[in-house]
Amino acid sequence: MKNKILVIVLFLGFIAKAETKAIPYTLEDRDRLLRVEENIKTLNVRFDDLNSKIDKRFEDMISRFDSKFDSLDSRFESIQKQIDFSNNLMLTLIAGLLGTVIYMWWDRRAANAPLKDAIEDESKKTKNLIKALKEYSDSHPELKTIFDRAAIL
Repeated sequence: MKNKILVIVLFLGFIAKAETKAIPYTLEDRDRLLRVEENIKTLNVRFDDLNSKIDKRFEDMISRFDSKFDSLDSRFESIQKQIDFSNNLMLTLIAGLLGTVIYMWWDRRAANAPLKDAIEDESKKTKNLIKALKEYSDSHPELKTIFDRAAIL
């Protein structure tokens, strides 16, 4: 423990001696410090100039990029308008074609309805005629053989 205290005291003694040592400051040092301060001021001015030049270049680059992006945006908008027009045209053509098919189906159905009724009437008349001929052939055997050969009855 005594050794530690002795080391601490000696160390503090050296520190105290180091603090009391005066550093000589000459006129030459003062002039040198003034020159350094002057150089720092000129460097600051140069850095400010360089900084402003770099800022201007970046602003120019940004404005060029903005103009290019604006032109690209206008191109994309024109392409989008063409695509929209093509889509609208396609939908119009599909709607027209579908309308034509529906009209054709309705028209054929409407046009065939009277024919269907007429065919049904003729079918009834033909059935009635065959029925009458069958009854008539029962009383006339020659007619019955003719119908049997023709496979009508």
